Amino acid sequence: MFKSFDGLKLSVSESEGRYITATRDIDIGESILKCKSYFAITCEDFKKNSCYNCIKLIKSPPSPQQPPRCNQCNEVWYCSEQCKLDNQPKHQHYECTFFKNIKTPKLIQNIQFDFDAYSEVRIIVGLLSRYYQDKLLNNTFNSSPPLPIINIKKEEKEDIKVKEEKKEDMKIKEETKEDIKVKEEKQVEDDFITDTLDGVLGLVDNEINEETNKAAKEYIDMIIDYIINLLKYTIGNNNNNNNNNNNNNNNNNNNNNNNNNNNNNNNNNKNIEELIKLIRPLVQKVRCNQFGIWTKNDKCIGMAVSPSSSYFNHSCIPNCESVRDGSNMTFKSLYPIKKGEQINISYLALDKSTKRRRDYLKYGYYFHCQCPRCNSSDTDPTGKLENTLDDWIIKFYCRQKKCTGLYYSKLKLSQQSLSLNNKNEIHLSCSTCNDPLIVYSTFFMDKPNY
Repeated sequence: MFKSFDGLKLSVSESEGRYITATRDIDIGESILKCKSYFAITCEDFKKNSCYNCIKLIKSPPSPQQPPRCNQCNEVWYCSEQCKLDNQPKHQHYECTFFKNIKTPKLIQNIQFDFDAYSEVRIIVGLLSRYYQDKLLNNTFNSSPPLPIINIKKEEKEDIKVKEEKKEDMKIKEETKEDIKVKEEKQVEDDFITDTLDGVLGLVDNEINEETNKAAKEYIDMIIDYIINLLKYTIGNNNNNNNNNNNNNNNNNNNNNNNNNNNNNNNNNKNIEELIKLIRPLVQKVRCNQFGIWTKNDKCIGMAVSPSSSYFNHSCIPNCESVRDGSNMTFKSLYPIKKGEQINISYLALDKSTKRRRDYLKYGYYFHCQCPRCNSSDTDPTGKLENTLDDWIIKFYCRQKKCTGLYYSKLKLSQQSLSLNNKNEIHLSCSTCNDPLIVYSTFFMDKPNY
């Protein structure tokens, strides 16, 4: 499963759910996992200046010309015509029709959504639209159209084969540095795990109810009601338009038209019911497993769902950090990880008190954090253990003001090389803003036991 790394094991327990452990010792700066998001969106408040395809900020154009956008829904923008060209077929196949109706006056007249609510609606509706097309309509998107079938005689086939061999020889001779670069990029691309819709549907979700989080439940109920109305409006309108077209084109076959219209209505009603059943569990899955996409200035411009990335459990003293490039993520080890240890990331900014961290995780992810750092205040009333763990992880905090990233090594560093090259500089980089930091091997020494 983890094709980009050979040192991982996926385990399951009743208390911790799914989690990843190391099957061998892992060095500093190793790329533990590389993942491509299954689905990502630009956040509502950044959608006009962020690219919906690569999920990166749109650079200000040299001319007053506006960045390209989808002309159908007018809800997504792109950094270039190439990104639009790459994304439009899939976008219009799936979520475009739904996005077009997101702010229909009839739907929003009695609600007051902020940017965050609209962002959440967009990611849930985007996933539902994929389920609707792939699972209910069996209309799976295919970016490569089938090749035409051509009848060729035996003699022509042999001539074509000879010509293709000659062309191949010429290609080999004419291979340029650019060709080599493309191949290398393809190899890097192959290292990334590509997630699927089934992977999203298989994510673990924490039930959100009045007992676990009353405020969150009320907020989610409001979003669910809105999405139900959006589905009914969009699918119902499409069906009415199709019925009108059929009636206009086939006035002489009224009985057949009526039967077809009734069948379409029944099928659409069934599809809507199926989608409605999926909304709440999907909201709960996404809320617990989504990743923010951040700029170097620590602004969240997008949200992504990547099932393979969601196998990492949380810790307030993580041994792994995600480095994000748009909707792609690479997980790097912060310091040595021993065989058998669980590999953890952090779900929040770590420069908070234990109480604030636990409150944030309880509200946003619906669990009470019992990581070694949080538990240290419970197990050691003197506070010595808590201070020791704080001092260890604080070393990795980015020094830049308001940045919540962690310093990591871009290069793999073995324990042996650290002990042999004690005086050599080690170059670290912030996972969010890329701020550089020069340290020495002593930086990684004296890791506390916990």
